[in-house]
Amino acid sequence: MSAPDKRDLRHAARARRRELAAAMDRGASSEVLAEAVLRFVPDPSRVAVYESLPDEPPTGRLVEALLAAGHEVIVPVVLDDWSLEWRYAVPGAVGDQQTVTRPSRLGRPGDDERDGWLGTDALATCDLVVTPGLSVDAHGTRLGQGGGCYDRALVHRDPAAPVIVLLHEGEQSDADLPVDEHDVPVDGYVTTTGRVVRLR
Repeated sequence: MSAPDKRDLRHAARARRRELAAAMDRGASSEVLAEAVLRFVPDPSRVAVYESLPDEPPTGRLVEALLAAGHEVIVPVVLDDWSLEWRYAVPGAVGDQQTVTRPSRLGRPGDDERDGWLGTDALATCDLVVTPGLSVDAHGTRLGQGGGCYDRALVHRDPAAPVIVLLHEGEQSDADLPVDEHDVPVDGYVTTTGRVVRLR
């Protein structure tokens, strides 16, 4: 019998995630995740964090906690070609994922950064990268949603900056996940129960 492919694994992982999210105390999980991730963060730092969808481990409180602690936070916007553009997170403006349109204009060099837009290579300036994922195995292989956004974005990161995934407790994979040539391994994961697992 052949091993399941990524499409089958994603289908099963999404079904499991819906069940786990439905049973989750979102407020409590938000606080636990924020406290756990803050232990990864050197001081002061620039941290990349995604804006969570309703069934994902919640990131709104994490962004608030990072900003309150004096860290700089950047969040992604998905462009038409599935690459990620980065912008500054603003206190009080980040909760579950919002639709943000990248302004299309010509300006002077430096205008984008002054307006809060940092380019597609902004992960090179981060001290920690928090990524979404459906599962992670013991080797740091991350099962993403299939668009390849983060695998393309992570090639820009500083190799010294840890990359972690947020998971619901129970989403980690005991079996090895399939790996493609473009897949970028992660350094660990944090679960909604506050469990921190360092892999590399």
